[in-house]
Amino acid sequence: MEDIYSEIVELLGSGTPASLATIIQVTGSSPRGLGSKYLVPRVGPAVGSVGGGCLEARVWDGAQESLKNRKSALMRFTLDDESMEDSGLICGGTVTILIEPLQGEVDSHLPIYQKIREMKEKGEEGLLASVIYRGDTPISVLGSKLLYGMQGEKWGFLSEGDAFEEQIRHWFEENPVRELGVQSFESNGQSIEILLEPIQTDPTLYIFGAGHLAQALSPLGKMADFRVVVIDDRPMFANSERFPDADQVLVEPFEMIFDKLQINPRSYVVIVTRGHLYDGEVLAQAVQTDAGYIGMIGSKRKIAVLYKDLMEKGIEKQRLDRVHAPIGLHIHSETPAEIAISIMAELIKVRAENTSAGNLKPLQTTPQTPQILDRLHEDREPRLAK
Repeated sequence: MEDIYSEIVELLGSGTPASLATIIQVTGSSPRGLGSKYLVPRVGPAVGSVGGGCLEARVWDGAQESLKNRKSALMRFTLDDESMEDSGLICGGTVTILIEPLQGEVDSHLPIYQKIREMKEKGEEGLLASVIYRGDTPISVLGSKLLYGMQGEKWGFLSEGDAFEEQIRHWFEENPVRELGVQSFESNGQSIEILLEPIQTDPTLYIFGAGHLAQALSPLGKMADFRVVVIDDRPMFANSERFPDADQVLVEPFEMIFDKLQINPRSYVVIVTRGHLYDGEVLAQAVQTDAGYIGMIGSKRKIAVLYKDLMEKGIEKQRLDRVHAPIGLHIHSETPAEIAISIMAELIKVRAENTSAGNLKPLQTTPQTPQILDRLHEDREPRLAK
């Protein structure tokens, strides 16, 4: 899948006007989740997805209109509406999509998106604040977008004034933002609704071992929006020729590598080395981290023997209990490709569970947030879907 922020930078840097559509609210079932994006240039193909079919056709039309009138827009779609049946979008849920005109090289948000791309490449995090409504008025393309770094750095500005910028900064310092949402702020009798969007690196898939299974798993990881790092101590196996899809290939002894890695709850560790000894070496270190997922290949007998050995060396059983072993969903897989598919299915499942379970804390929105969105819809033209 394309890096949407890199695509934004490329388009705006070339002077091509574009609008960005983002799912900002989901109720019930929908084909794409909160924060999904669809980048629509004035000329050329769109990038990303907010659901496909006639929904994206309507969003494309709305994005072109947004570019034309230089105003943001909110579009709401009910996915059991009769107009959606032809495309199969009858999930039954409702999605609200924000469309923002980003414009081209002059008079655009290019510097902010350049910084976002840089932050993601460096593994840094931040908060993007975009004013979506000022009172009852949709914003224009100028200003009204602010980016904060984790150390208090700031890029961009809000045309609504410094008082709002200070409110947002204090709010960001006091609230962990791990999921996109809308927040209302007031100052001197003026109210604004702001979309708060966390800037985070993609979850990282660490593949320990560079054999045939790792070769099958690496491209699947990229397709599933993981940052992929392959690690092995053999340069003839761990190299970019064998792993062209990987973001990074490291040739390091397994017993020394963890000190060089940044393992956190957005890290997914897959242990598929060439033998029992190396699997145990990696596992002993992995269970000491707060990785969001740890999985290891092997038969039940091999795993039992390895666990017994590690517990005799002082590894607590509760640390081993969190390991997915044998790795992957049980689909009777045999070949490296089949096993890789079963592993990726489990990774996707755990990633979704980690998000909903609170490893990624949801945005602390106000109780009025649903009413804010409802009111903004009521102030606009008739909805495109009932």
